[in-house]
Amino acid sequence: MDQPFRRIDRVTVFGGATIDRIAETAAPPVMGASNPGHARRLPGGVGFNVATIIARLGIAARLVTRIGADPDGEAIIAACSAAGVDTAGIGVSAKRPTAGYHAAFDNAGELIIGIADMDVCAELTPAAVGAAAATGGDDFWVVDANLPEETLAFLIEQAAAGGTPVAALAVSPAKAVRLAPLLDQMTFLFANRREAAALLGQDPNRAGRAAALAAELSRTRMTRIVVTAGGEPVIAARSGETRSFIPLKTDITAVNGAGDSFAAGTIAAMTEGRSLIDAIRSGLAAAALTIEHGSVAAAPFRPGALAARIAAGPSNKWTL
Repeated sequence: MDQPFRRIDRVTVFGGATIDRIAETAAPPVMGASNPGHARRLPGGVGFNVATIIARLGIAARLVTRIGADPDGEAIIAACSAAGVDTAGIGVSAKRPTAGYHAAFDNAGELIIGIADMDVCAELTPAAVGAAAATGGDDFWVVDANLPEETLAFLIEQAAAGGTPVAALAVSPAKAVRLAPLLDQMTFLFANRREAAALLGQDPNRAGRAAALAAELSRTRMTRIVVTAGGEPVIAARSGETRSFIPLKTDITAVNGAGDSFAAGTIAAMTEGRSLIDAIRSGLAAAALTIEHGSVAAAPFRPGALAARIAAGPSNKWTL
């Protein structure tokens, strides 16, 4: 796990892009009732978040996704272009609208419930992503579990055959299971504790500790497994060996996008030739910036930002 990674000039992200509609209560929520609060709308989605963060950090990135022929899709294209992401791999559906994510957070910034409408991602078939895969063999690939099972299998198998490093992002407990048959072929897996439990066939609502889950997932595999667990240590594992990392403490504005930011910051650091163990510090800094500023869009991602956040040290409290 601690071997330096080779330098790579570009990251290609295959995954979902959404318009996020986020509501936050102004006081502790009362369930089953109308709550005063605030709402906002902004582009998001795992694939979008990772690609735009990496580009804003100064690394070449392209996004391969699917949007609808609607204003939401236009907003995603505009946000990608503003971040410096290559949008040539973004296709437009003639049948389905742009994906949407609806989430409710409490007044402390903690997620109450999120609902994702990702039907348009069904059009990201192997044929739809094949051209991008054929021209990206020298890239670092990122795939998220919003992709159909056959597309995940196609991309991960293509990467393994061509020696292309590929990181898989589990997205959610319901979608993480799409990655289970492919765990031996990917280079990296990023999952939270509930997603890791789902991959092991366990009840996500009764997930055990991150260290045990990461060790079990990695026990017979060379795949590098990274499991996050809220404010608990982040665990990196390979072949049953685990390492733990204490998260940066920070003031919480909102946690939405923190997991995506952690993965993006870690991947960005590895493309610069750093080992996973060293790169995780950058991932923790990226997550802290997102939590402090309340969203991926508001976080001040730019070249040098992660090193500066690491140097700044802790503030008050932290969660991922």
